[in-house]
Amino acid sequence: AFIFGMIYNSSTIISLALFVPLSFISSTEVAVNAFISSFSSRRNPIIIPCHPNPNPTLRPFSLTSLAMTSTATTAELRTQLLDLLAENPGAHQTPEIRSAFASKLEEYSKADGVDGSDVLFSIGSAVFGLENVLPPAAKKAKITNGNAPTKKDELPILDFDYMKQFMKEVFLTYGVTPERAEICSDVLIEADKRGIDSHGLGRLKPIYCDRMDDGILFADRPIDVVSESDTTALIDGNLGLGLYIGPHCMQLAIDKAKKHGVGFVACRNSTHYGIAGYYATMATSQGCVGLTGTNARPSIAPTFGVEPMMGTNPLTWGIPTSDDFPFVIDCATSVNQRGKIEKYAREGVDTPRGAVI
Repeated sequence: AFIFGMIYNSSTIISLALFVPLSFISSTEVAVNAFISSFSSRRNPIIIPCHPNPNPTLRPFSLTSLAMTSTATTAELRTQLLDLLAENPGAHQTPEIRSAFASKLEEYSKADGVDGSDVLFSIGSAVFGLENVLPPAAKKAKITNGNAPTKKDELPILDFDYMKQFMKEVFLTYGVTPERAEICSDVLIEADKRGIDSHGLGRLKPIYCDRMDDGILFADRPIDVVSESDTTALIDGNLGLGLYIGPHCMQLAIDKAKKHGVGFVACRNSTHYGIAGYYATMATSQGCVGLTGTNARPSIAPTFGVEPMMGTNPLTWGIPTSDDFPFVIDCATSVNQRGKIEKYAREGVDTPRGAVI
């Protein structure tokens, strides 16, 4: 499936799939330590703006929901804090909720058996701007040790399922339908699972949330078929999220390939669609050779040039094999992907020599 998405307004998604009768097993999951680097690296660590709640299944926050008796267990306190974050992505922007979260986090820090490395303390510090939020034992150990922990030691490690659910809740608050929110979060978390930190959770705010805020792309737009034949189709994404437009187009190309031997789908007015490798493995997992790519805004200087004129258009192939995994290559047309440069910026790391002009 050959999919051209685009980062900005006018975009083309194209999908080509070839059915091949090879045995295969879908690509193995890669478990890697992941963390929300944007929480701790931004001067203003606001991850998700607070939006009106368009989804009736998400309960608006109530201060009474944090009311606890003096007999609350450590697990109950932690569950309440997690529920608060899940139900209110913009909680850090509301003074009443910030105060309630700070109070409850302080109570949790004094509970029995609390782990000082719990990600809730990192969120309290980096997102809510709270100070001295660690449990007493952890504070004492930090002072006694004499040496400040390294930046790596302080980074929280989150479970993939937790990260995916967080992203899904964010998409829901923007008005993305539950089914599409599930697809969007699956595309993003797949990048983190494969160790491609440049295209996963780290892009949730700057690429998707900020652009929905700016009206560059939209949470829930119809996917229209402009024209179609047995083996081809032209789709209009209407500037919806490329994260659900891309999978739709790839699956359409795969379905055509399974029936007619080849499927080619182009989509205009799509937006950023995440890692291209996701779509190549969609094809391989269903017995097809897949090809996917995307056009992008100019950011590459031609040879001997200094002005950006070409996009970081990825070109990605996926081919089923007789091994326990498919052959997949996913690369940009530049030395570095733009997302990698963005990751360096989030982490406050200098770009490698020769990576940028």
